Formats: sequence, C-alpha cells, structure tokens
Amino acid sequence: MSDLGERIKRLRRAQNLTQQQLADLLNIDQGAVSRWERGHITPSARYRKELEEVLASPLMELDEPLLESVNKDLHFSLILDCQLRVLAASETTLAVNGCRSREELVGNTYMPLLNETALNLYSWMKDAGAFNEGISWARFTLPTPTLHSGYRWMESLWIPFRLSNGELVYRICSKMVDQMPAEGLGRATLEVHGKQLELLVPTQQQSRSTQQPRPSLHRDWHEAI
Repeated sequence: MSDLGERIKRLRRAQNLTQQQLADLLNIDQGAVSRWERGHITPSARYRKELEEVLASPLMELDEPLLESVNKDLHFSLILDCQLRVLAASETTLAVNGCRSREELVGNTYMPLLNETALNLYSWMKDAGAFNEGISWARFTLPTPTLHSGYRWMESLWIPFRLSNGELVYRICSKMVDQMPAEGLGRATLEVHGKQLELLVPTQQQSRSTQQPRPSLHRDWHEAI
C-alpha cells in the first residue's frame, strides 16, 4: 500500500466512512476508492482536491516549516515527491510555470510533460537510487519542463527530505541558464551512498551551427533534446 493510499484509508476511517460511502460522496465507483487505498492507482488532481474537502484534511502531511519556507521563497523553489508531483511551490515557480493560481500547479505532476527521452532520464535516476534512501543530493543542468511555459534551461539542485509520514521528497532550487553549456550537453549528477554518478545528455544544438545563439525557451522535449 502506498503512503497516499494509507493516508486516504486512515482519513476515511477517521470520518467513520465506508469505502462505499466515500465513493458515493465523490460520485465514483467503490472499486476506485479501493484501488486508491491499495496504491494500485493514484487519484487525479481533481479527486485529490475533492478528497481533501470530503475528508476535511490535506492528503499529504507536509512539515509546516518546510512547506512555508518553500511557499515564501523569493526564488524558484518547489517540493516534488518521487512521482514528480508538486507538493509546494514558491510564487516565482508559479510564474515560471505560467500558472495563475497555486492550485494550478500544486497537486499536479510533471510526468505527463515528459516524452520518451525525459522518461529515460527519470528511469536512470530511479536505477541510480535517486528515489531511495541514501541519496545525498542531485544536480541538473538541463532543459526543464514547465506546466505552461515550455522547456527552459535551468540549473537545479535537489535536496532530499523526509516528511513526518516518512515519505521521501525533494526540495528543488533552480535558476535560469541564459546560455546553453558551451559543449552543448545537458548534465545530471547524483550522489548516492557517497558515490557520484554522472549522465551527459546530448542536445539538439550539438549538431547545429553555434554561430547564432539559441533561445532558452523550448516548447517540448523534442526541441530540447
């Protein structure tokens, strides 16, 4: 059972609701509630919001100081879980993502924005242990997806934290890169169990003339990688 599924189950029982009663309140099938609680599927952003209203509690037990420090950060700062779901975001992060409200970003995942190349990078991170106990930090200089603003070159530092429920999450601090690296490569570096691992990511610009500067904004991953 996933941490989120366990949280839904615990909150449902605290409200003295059966799975069928919760399903009726959400106008869904009882089987969906069962699959959520067993961790077989994850509720969408819409249903997470409705669950929080019905269960009268946030689904994620974020540490309040960590949450507030991110929300009030003046720089590009956010918290992601291991499925790249946004748990907290600064105003600058919302602006860079082209969001008009916090709810537009928080609770949603970047996963649908990733194509095969990006998913391969995500798989490399998983295989390297980035989403397991033992990671010290991760650093990326890559074209990075945003919700509405396409891909932008960013330098990002990922620092792991444990929430009060034990879930591993990352606080991410990023800054825009005005120009591509001279070698035309994206770079991903992780430190896991004291060992540094590095991945160089070829970009489209490697095969093009470097006489004219390339724009830093990329509409999709295919234009960036």
